[in-house]
Parts: sequence; structure tokens; C-alpha cells
Amino acid sequence: MTVTIPTFDYDAMYATEPTVWRERGLHWHCYSWRGTGRDWADDKMRADDQAEITPSAVRAWLRKNPRLIRATFSTPEDAAAWSLEQWSKARAEALTPVPEWVTDANQEAMTVYDLRCGTDVSKGLWVKGPSMVSWSVVGTSDRCH
Repeated sequence: MTVTIPTFDYDAMYATEPTVWRERGLHWHCYSWRGTGRDWADDKMRADDQAEITPSAVRAWLRKNPRLIRATFSTPEDAAAWSLEQWSKARAEALTPVPEWVTDANQEAMTVYDLRCGTDVSKGLWVKGPSMVSWSVVGTSDRCH
């Protein structure tokens, strides 16, 4: 039996403009964290809603202290721009070089697409230090505040 996998045009997919976010009435809370690998590996601390560390589950950011919110945005494009800014800062001090095929344009297209689809985004990089830098863009109801 031969299995063939048809080619898929990711660029065309990312060029679409899903409206799920609008239908759900979302806006975005943005969070970031920088810390040690030891803290990053501490699942008990990451599960603690009072701890100021990236949680293991992305949506758990919404249970944390609101003062940890770095920014809020009402459009996926603005939230993606914030995420790309975090990406650019982290990439500049990455512990290992980011592959050439991981471009800013690709990062932005994927992030905008995911946010338009109503999907939360969480990213991170190991940076010099060595430290871990992570950031998340979490969709929540326009009625939350």
C-alpha cells in the first residue's frame, strides 16, 4: 500500500482571515516571563496560581494576578505585533542560533492566523544566561473587564 500526502500551501492558509475571534468576542491579554531553567522545570511552582512564572497550561495565565498582564489588545494583528516584538528580543540573545528558515514574517503570519482562529499563542526561547524567556497571548472574553 502506498500512501501519498498531497502538498499543502501553508502560505495560502496563513493569508486567509478567519473571524472566529470576532464571533467569540475576544480580546487578548499578553504575558511574559524570564527565569532560570530550574524554575521552568518546577512543575509544582508552575501550577501555583500565585507564582509569577509561566504556567504549564497557557490558559492558567488568566487565573494569575492581573498585574502580570504586560499588555492588552483588541485585534489579533496588534497582539501578534506584541508577540513578534518579544520574539525579536529573545532571538537577539538566543542561546543557540535560530534557523534561517524561521523568519519574522513566518512567525508573524502564524501568530496572526492562530489568534484569528481563536487559538492562544505561547512561545519561548532559551537565551544566554542561561535563562528561559517565554511569552503568551491569551484570548479572553470582551466581558472580562
